[in-house]
Amino acid sequence: MRASQRLLLLGFSMLLGSCAGSRFATTPPAWAFWKSNRFDRHGLETGRWRTYYDDGHRQPYTAGHYRHGRPVKMFQYYDSTGKLDRTEAYSQDGYCEVCYWHAGGQLARRGPAQWVTGRGKSPRFYWYGTWTSYEPNGQIAAVQTYVDGNITRAETYEKGQLTQVELFERDKRSRVETYSNGQLIKVESFEKGLRVGTTSTL
Repeated sequence: MRASQRLLLLGFSMLLGSCAGSRFATTPPAWAFWKSNRFDRHGLETGRWRTYYDDGHRQPYTAGHYRHGRPVKMFQYYDSTGKLDRTEAYSQDGYCEVCYWHAGGQLARRGPAQWVTGRGKSPRFYWYGTWTSYEPNGQIAAVQTYVDGNITRAETYEKGQLTQVELFERDKRSRVETYSNGQLIKVESFEKGLRVGTTSTL
């Protein structure tokens, strides 16, 4: 092989190498897909996300997934001792079932919520519907009703028995009913959160 041919072959090889090098320089390696805490081209969270209480990443705070700024699948939140504090199981359009947990792992509270977020939207997370609280032994402790994040009704139970019902208007109490052994014994009326009257039903 003549020197000119060798020189031409060497130059062609270098050109191919530089093209290949530039391609790999702009395309992330396969392992980068599995990296946590990534953003899409619009600057929105996407993929696996992990946050921690500490800089050493030993005390987890949250674990979950995002798709273009919206949480999907299951999100888990931990307290500072490492115990599971709450979970959020997401379905379509940001709707989710939220569960809070007692320190011993028993269900403490459960209800529906919605997370509204995305490009051009201000993030908003609110409760709606019926929320139920439980004692560690599984007995119902309270039942609350929310409309668009605002509480409208709250029921309190002791040992499985209804003891109080509170009604709300614009997050302020409008009526309180007190029960004993399943019977209504007192009604209190409120205006703008201030009590204006009490009636005994016995």
